[in-house]
Amino acid sequence: MEDQLDHELERIDKLPKLGLLWVEYSAYALGVNIAPRKRSSKYCRLTRIAVLIVNLSIIYSLVAFIMENYMISFETYVEAVLLTFQLSVGVVKMFHFQSKVESCSQLVFSTETGEVLKSLGLFNLELPRKKELLSSVSLILLNNWMIIDRQVMFFFKIVCMPVLYYCVRPYFQYIFDCYIKDKDTCEMTLTYPAIVPYLQLGKYEFPSYVIRFFLLQSGPLWCFFAVFGFNSLFVVLTRYESGLIKVLRFLVQNSTSDILVPKDQRVKYLQCCVRLFARISSHHNQIENLFKYIILVQCSVSSILICMLLYKISTVLEVGWVWMGMIMVYFVTIALEITLYNVSAQKVESQSELLFHDWYNCSWYNESREFKFMIKMMLLFSRRTFVLSVGGFTSLSHKFLVQVFRLSANFFLLLRNMNNK
Repeated sequence: MEDQLDHELERIDKLPKLGLLWVEYSAYALGVNIAPRKRSSKYCRLTRIAVLIVNLSIIYSLVAFIMENYMISFETYVEAVLLTFQLSVGVVKMFHFQSKVESCSQLVFSTETGEVLKSLGLFNLELPRKKELLSSVSLILLNNWMIIDRQVMFFFKIVCMPVLYYCVRPYFQYIFDCYIKDKDTCEMTLTYPAIVPYLQLGKYEFPSYVIRFFLLQSGPLWCFFAVFGFNSLFVVLTRYESGLIKVLRFLVQNSTSDILVPKDQRVKYLQCCVRLFARISSHHNQIENLFKYIILVQCSVSSILICMLLYKISTVLEVGWVWMGMIMVYFVTIALEITLYNVSAQKVESQSELLFHDWYNCSWYNESREFKFMIKMMLLFSRRTFVLSVGGFTSLSHKFLVQVFRLSANFFLLLRNMNNK
């Protein structure tokens, strides 16, 4: 029957997982191969070099624009500052995950194949209703993957909105200027405010305006790959971990069930539950080590971006609803980005808290001395819930999310007061 569990995990592994697939493609587009069993890493190094050169060129152009307009007003270059931060964080994430690509690929492999649940020994026991137990475990895992796909693809659609805006804005602006406003001279404007350096050789420019235009056009795409790919990877890994805890909770709740577990098999059954808890704990520590410090960078930058977006919203209220709509989409994307981290981590923490109560509420007091000893030990280990820290300073949670928004609002008020003076 243990082979049947492995076969079920293999069947789930072969099922299409749209969310995880897009996460893998997004990371691969930046030269980080988190799924080496599916695709080759042959050209990843070359891709990373090309991505780094393009991103640094765009960042330089944005910084040049900021320095050129530094003395005019903050409203003039606030959009360039936002994009500079976003591209810079993308480069940092690319190097961070590449430096830990082995750990990252191992986590993705373990998540997709169900490696944590394999060879538990649970279905080698003489249980009367193994098929019911197997179907229940399978249902929990399948429902969990459905939730993962829905959340990741929802975030995918949100992140696509500002990217599409930046990509199509120059074309709509050109149509408006040439065919609606009837200007004497029609020129294709750049995607966003930036000063791309070029060399004038007589009548020719190097690089040409077309190259400079498409160089800036690629900026939002690199932001998309970094924002969606690595943030959604966190969602996939943590949501899968919460699903594993759900499986463990289900097994613990039924550890004293006369229907599923006979009296003489309960000690061995509970040993399998303890083994699964140890594997989940190891899996959690791997996620913690992978995201611990990059989350700190992400939260710090997100606070600054939300602050600047609030300031931008306050300045475009008199400009028009088109600009207001674009800024609001950008604001929702950044807010959702930091929200996903905290909500996903909170889900893991909440499930681990419920697991502690399940250990205690499983009618252990009517069982053998060995059974009681294992329950006591698990109560001690489960008192420390599975939390994901922010650089070791605090932990991701709903409370921390509120603190981030509050800090951004305070910075916004400070920035507005300074600008008014």
